Amino acid sequence: MKLPGIFSAIGRNLAPKRTRASAGVPSYGMIPPLGSVPSATGLMISQATAMAVSAVYACVAIRAKDVARCTPRLFVPNKNGGRDLVKDHIVAKLFAKPNRQQTWFEFWQQMMIGYLLRGNAYAAILRDRRGNPVELIPINPDAVMVLEASDGSIFYNVNRIGLWQIAMLRNMPVAVPEEDMFHLRGISFNALVGASTIGLARDAIGLAMGLEQQAARWVGNGARPSGVLKAKTRLSEPAAQRLKQQWQAFTGGLQNVGQTAVLEEGVEWQQVQLTSVDLEFIAQRNLQIADIARYYDVPLSRLGVTGSVSSKITPAEEEQAYVNHTVMPDLVIAEQKIMQVFGLDEEGIEVDFDEGQLLRADIMTRYNAARLGVLTGILTPNEVRRSEGLPPMEGGDKLMVPANTAALGSDMTGTAPDGAGRPESGTLPEPGVATSDDPDPQLDPQGEL
Repeated sequence: MKLPGIFSAIGRNLAPKRTRASAGVPSYGMIPPLGSVPSATGLMISQATAMAVSAVYACVAIRAKDVARCTPRLFVPNKNGGRDLVKDHIVAKLFAKPNRQQTWFEFWQQMMIGYLLRGNAYAAILRDRRGNPVELIPINPDAVMVLEASDGSIFYNVNRIGLWQIAMLRNMPVAVPEEDMFHLRGISFNALVGASTIGLARDAIGLAMGLEQQAARWVGNGARPSGVLKAKTRLSEPAAQRLKQQWQAFTGGLQNVGQTAVLEEGVEWQQVQLTSVDLEFIAQRNLQIADIARYYDVPLSRLGVTGSVSSKITPAEEEQAYVNHTVMPDLVIAEQKIMQVFGLDEEGIEVDFDEGQLLRADIMTRYNAARLGVLTGILTPNEVRRSEGLPPMEGGDKLMVPANTAALGSDMTGTAPDGAGRPESGTLPEPGVATSDDPDPQLDPQGEL
């Protein structure tokens, strides 16, 4: 187990080979991971503005919740090729209670949100006097700056936000050493800092924000009339203004939806139809949803876009593809990082996030698959019952061997039947007693057995 950060920091300060190292300079991957970045539309893109875009919010929320649903567990490989569950390890206790405020779902969901927006997720590791990790305190990526020293040392300059975080990190230095920070990074160009996803997608997100604001202003300001009032005779300017004000007062606002209008003196209402420009605007908004979904590798069907899935693909196949291509890489990154940070690989312990909840089919599909697994000798009845949350039954831990899988030349058990072989010359064998090693019984010269 690694030493606590305070002792490691003291060790670095006392080491003579590092006395001339620089205090540290900010490390950037490609696009600065902090603050806001401008898009080509002139709109500033930050965590708050990006999450205001419905497509970004949906992609981030869907992936964060799906990954947080996968419960992490610790295993030790055994000699039989299986794995034994580890429950009494200090890291297993963090899985049950990462800190005094959050459950594991809440903690990892917050970590995934930072990871998906900024390409980086940070959590300070609080340790006891023995150096064992006891709490993980999540930190917003915008409050962390990675510092790299000339001797290769890595520090994390943390800006405390909120009284709770100030209290939790009161015993940590401003520049937290590398061994006391859990850092989950995404695509990186310098191996130290992940590239900001909303920074890379700033123009796509900015265009979606611009289209959203343009549509909202059209509705708010009435930039495009919904229809016109036509009179058969010429109206005076005061009469036209009076008619306009009366019509807007009668039809404007949600409280007047569905009211019946009464027109006089030959005045008619003509609704303005959508033009090709309007239809192109709607198509462009749908295109931006698809563009943002590509950055997050989320199927359009999960974002409520209809007609985006081929009729040849079943919902089960689409769900399997989503888990394989989108969720599994997130789980692998998390598993490997947990093993690296807490030194589990040195103890021969493996981390596994259970993705079974994401692949849980309907009840008929599960029961048919369970029946096939039991009848083919792959699963025991109790394994199936445990997967369904049912208590074990007596005698349910034995594998069932199908009767039609016996070896050739046997009736069922695959072994030679009793009395098989050639009997001794001139004698008759007793029933059920083998009399010879010769596997081919033949008639003797007198035609008798």
